[in-house]
Amino acid sequence: MGWGCIEAFLEGAKFVDVDSLDSLVDYSVSSPSAMRLILAGVRFSGHRGREWEDYLRGRLEMGARMKFPKVETGVRRDDVWIQISPAYMLLPFDETKRRWQRSAYTLLKYIPDIPTHYKPREIISALLPPELRALSARGYVWVASIKSRDRYNDALAEWLYWLNHARLPHIDVKMGKFEPRAPVDSLVLSRRRFVGKIGAPTLPTNQGQHV
Repeated sequence: MGWGCIEAFLEGAKFVDVDSLDSLVDYSVSSPSAMRLILAGVRFSGHRGREWEDYLRGRLEMGARMKFPKVETGVRRDDVWIQISPAYMLLPFDETKRRWQRSAYTLLKYIPDIPTHYKPREIISALLPPELRALSARGYVWVASIKSRDRYNDALAEWLYWLNHARLPHIDVKMGKFEPRAPVDSLVLSRRRFVGKIGAPTLPTNQGQHV
């Protein structure tokens, strides 16, 4: 998408008070699933054009994920069951409710209807139990290493990172902006010791393979 297209898009997005790239980023955090509405009239090209088009047409799975390195915690939390990342808020909740019920019922226990259209971070921050929020003080790698039944808690660590920083950890890693919470998170910052994988969106061309 060239700068001319961006200018045209920003002009059309003024109805939601988006008038700059900075305000667009702010809007995407405050009203994630509504981004599909204001992007609907934009035509994309270039390296990521197909992915944008697939997203707007509802054909793109929210497959980009952060896979954290694992450490020994000695802790289990079988009461926590979250398998999808905050990226799912880019899709309207009413269209993906069954997926939320199946893959994130711990969140739905406290927030029955995930507010994907307006201020989800503010609302989830207020409703999520302080006990779960406090886990991030031990580090995101530590949280991701807690086992719940047969799964690690990478997704919970992703949610806590997003609640703390309003950004997704896998993007911050790629941009060199990952913010550690505790010394154990240095494992993410060291390329030589980082054993996780940063996921790619699931497209027919890559079949969800990692990049």
